[in-house]
Amino acid sequence: MPRTSEQNEAMRLATLEKVEAAAIRLFARQGFAATNMRDIAREAGISTGSIYRHFTTKDELFGGLVAFAAEGLRRIGTLLRGDESPGALVDEYTRIVLAELGGDGGFADFFMIMNHAFVMPEAPAQVQLLVEQHSAMVDAFVGLVRRGQELGEFRAGEPVELATCYFATISGLAMLRFSLGNRLVVPSSSALTASLRKEPAR
Repeated sequence: MPRTSEQNEAMRLATLEKVEAAAIRLFARQGFAATNMRDIAREAGISTGSIYRHFTTKDELFGGLVAFAAEGLRRIGTLLRGDESPGALVDEYTRIVLAELGGDGGFADFFMIMNHAFVMPEAPAQVQLLVEQHSAMVDAFVGLVRRGQELGEFRAGEPVELATCYFATISGLAMLRFSLGNRLVVPSSSALTASLRKEPAR
């Protein structure tokens, strides 16, 4: 009995998901240059020909992953520019990050891919978009810190410096998740945001 169009689409999406998951793992661990389509097919447990039904080149596959990351950064930037209190917005973003860090490891892999993308000598156009969205997201966070200081929610200090320390902590946690796997002890939201919070009056 022939498959229905819905069954064919479900199979196509399942294969695409396998390919992307395998590519993320290999690009993160081996880097872009050292990974080829045969490696990705082997990691995904499918034939090389099946990959080419979805992506014509490794560059196209990598570009799609980078574009996905750029869109995620755009959404985060939009979140951080919201009208809620700065403290509430930082808490929401922090919860999202910590949930991802405690997940299946995909966040740490994607973090590594983003780092690879930032230093590629001949980066595809999507990487420039990624850089732009990352810069816009950081700018939004710095603006949020500044507004939080004005409202008395965050401690005094140079907003860029405070934001840098916060993101450096996330970066370090992502690297630890990548190297330690499930052995990483994910900190609490209050621990991660402690460097931003205004100390209570004594």
